[in-house]
Amino acid sequence: MIVGVTGGMGAGKSTVCDVFLQQGARVIEADVVGHEVVRDPVVVGQLVEAFGPDIVDENGALIRRELGRRAFVSEAGRERLNAIVWPPLIEQIKTQVEVALKEERPVVIDAALLVEWGNPKGLCDVLVVVTAPLSVRRARTMERLGISAEEADARMASQMPVEEKVNVADYVIENGASLEAGRRKARQVWGEILNT
Repeated sequence: MIVGVTGGMGAGKSTVCDVFLQQGARVIEADVVGHEVVRDPVVVGQLVEAFGPDIVDENGALIRRELGRRAFVSEAGRERLNAIVWPPLIEQIKTQVEVALKEERPVVIDAALLVEWGNPKGLCDVLVVVTAPLSVRRARTMERLGISAEEADARMASQMPVEEKVNVADYVIENGASLEAGRRKARQVWGEILNT
């Protein structure tokens, strides 16, 4: 079984995935895979061509924050970034899922953009959407990424509205009141998934 976990930036997907991991799942984090993808010299070269040489340091390593500043200022920039990064990212996730399924335990794909990639049910059997109020998401995003409220808002605005994700979800976990309440709901949902 493949379970997709998605939601808006700062909603608390990692908290939910940690619970699923504790329940025996194998978790594949799209962010971790994405970091590997943007270390690929071919991908870095394409990003430099699209966004300029200032997005890499003197060793040719990507400066992610600078790339984010340039990519998230416009829809055209986001589209260029996505066109470069998404195809190898999705392929790498598919490969990791194939390997993980051989372990004969549920596999969880933790990906903020799972729905944006199109046809999430093509990648997973069950889709879980994690939600939280905008103010909570903004604060969590600012703290995690060390960015301003304006930068956090720009990044969150670049994602699909959470209502659209909820519309295609099999399960919704509200993760705004407290982390422990979110964990309890995640344990309940995991039990329901295993019993379907």
